[in-house]
Amino acid sequence: MEPFLEALRKKVLVGDGAYGTLLASRGLVAGGGIGPVLNLAKPNFVIAAHQEYLDAGSDVIETNTFGADRMALAAAEANVTSHDVCKAGAELARQVAGDRAYVVGAIGPLFRSSNKLTDDERRECFKEEVTGLVEGGVDALLLETFPDLSELLFAIAAVRAVAPGTPLIAQMAFTLAGTTTTGISPERMVRELDRQPVDVIGANCGGGESAAIEVCKRLVELTEKPISIYPNRGLADFDDHGRPIYIESSDYFARSARRLADLGANLIGGCCGTTPEDIRKLKGQVSARKPSMRHLRVAAEPAQKAKPSEPLKLQPTLEGDLKTRRIVIAEVDPPRGFDATGELKGAAEVVKAGADAITIADNALSIMRMSNLAFAGLLMQQVDARIVLHIACRDRSLIGTQSHLLGAYAMGITNILAVTGDPVATQAYKGSSGVFDMASHKLIEMISRFNKGEFATGRDGNSPTNFFVGGAFNCASLRLENEVKRFQRKVQAGARFIMTQPVFDIATARRVTESARPLGVPLILGIMPLVSERNADFLHHEVPGIDVPEDIRERMKGKRGESGRAEGVKISKELMQEIAPEVQGFYMITPMNRYEMISELTRYARTLTPAKA
Repeated sequence: MEPFLEALRKKVLVGDGAYGTLLASRGLVAGGGIGPVLNLAKPNFVIAAHQEYLDAGSDVIETNTFGADRMALAAAEANVTSHDVCKAGAELARQVAGDRAYVVGAIGPLFRSSNKLTDDERRECFKEEVTGLVEGGVDALLLETFPDLSELLFAIAAVRAVAPGTPLIAQMAFTLAGTTTTGISPERMVRELDRQPVDVIGANCGGGESAAIEVCKRLVELTEKPISIYPNRGLADFDDHGRPIYIESSDYFARSARRLADLGANLIGGCCGTTPEDIRKLKGQVSARKPSMRHLRVAAEPAQKAKPSEPLKLQPTLEGDLKTRRIVIAEVDPPRGFDATGELKGAAEVVKAGADAITIADNALSIMRMSNLAFAGLLMQQVDARIVLHIACRDRSLIGTQSHLLGAYAMGITNILAVTGDPVATQAYKGSSGVFDMASHKLIEMISRFNKGEFATGRDGNSPTNFFVGGAFNCASLRLENEVKRFQRKVQAGARFIMTQPVFDIATARRVTESARPLGVPLILGIMPLVSERNADFLHHEVPGIDVPEDIRERMKGKRGESGRAEGVKISKELMQEIAPEVQGFYMITPMNRYEMISELTRYARTLTPAKA
């Protein structure tokens, strides 16, 4: 066989289809298991799957190794190494392909828990996969289904450190909207990958045949590198057991593949939902074809920016205020039912007292409340106040979060606090679980991409937002230097301010301000007046991330009712007076709907000396 890259330029090569679909249909992948483990556990079934695709006409066989990184294997409780799974996968594919087909080693994005790893650890994850695949005898390596360009670039560098001379294909997953789920357009992808040591650029998975055709149209106009396209067979539906099923016909899939070849794709296969029958029909449409001629564009043509009939009425961000004076943000949480009368009255009270903005939590402590976006809408109708909207990673999928952000911006909300969210108390809410599609620094990064226009419906950045996004800082961390390192990732992702959890004593406040100063972003210190001895004990012992020092709890001992609230306000005032010169704002956290306490502290904050320049 001639070298893989030479063959790609001479004729359109036919790839194979989905292995997950095929193996799952035979009851081999279920119950949280992952298909690549079968390379070691049941190799004959994997061999049979490869053989079916080869017999169907595949010129290129992928290894059954997508998702075989160490984090995914550990999550599946598979007592095997990534290296061994990948090496076995390559050997099985090579055994079947012989000299009739090329073998490409499949590598996907790292398992979601990898966001807790250091860069060196992530690099090692990719290295294990690549080393096993190369040792197993692949002709090329395939990075596929990447939604995030930064992770793809990281993976490319990791692959090239291990296999500098092996042909490399890099594919991203594009949705029907024309971008990846992280907002990357084909134009942005090509601009980055044309400069990288990548031999083939392409797309797989995503939004089905139509989405693949639209992406291919754009890719072939932008790069001279060979193009690979592996679309899904339509969009997934679900059967009675919640398993994905693909109802699109094989004939439609094959006709779409012919269209891809007409456009100039060099390698065409199938992703989710495709079977050997689909590949057999695909082969019939593109067999022995030469790659089509391309007509390159010099640069991506900017789309005309849509002119809305009325411009959005956006609230001013807090950025300018934080540069000139100390601000006060008061928290007003949505009600636990649908009557927000008391909360709206409280918001009006604290705004009258001088609060610069109202911040609205997102189901704090994992307790169900009215949607904070709906409550923000009610509040904005009745109170002239800027909103700082919390968005928690816990409650929404990636799609739901993006939708939430678009809704907030359409309402004029520009200030966002990105938080991970408290874990769900599963006994209290049986059947519910945290989503956590991303960590808070990834949410901040996504919002920053919104600001660059990367989620625009037009091409490549024509409708940027103007979100002013901040992150939460855990003052109760046993090692504040670790919390600073975590927040540094948020700053790198685009965080522009810090809002801390409540602090109750001067010593802790000083440690926090000193630790956070090198981050170089405004710090808004959390202030939460205590209301009683019981309240202080509850916060200290039962609420994650809150530490009420022993001397403060001693001051609250025996106090409740009016005397408790008076002492709580006094403690907060002492802290605010001492620490005011060191911070750029106060975040007033309302205890038990006691808005009169927050109003008093807000008025007091206005009497304090200005913040240090």
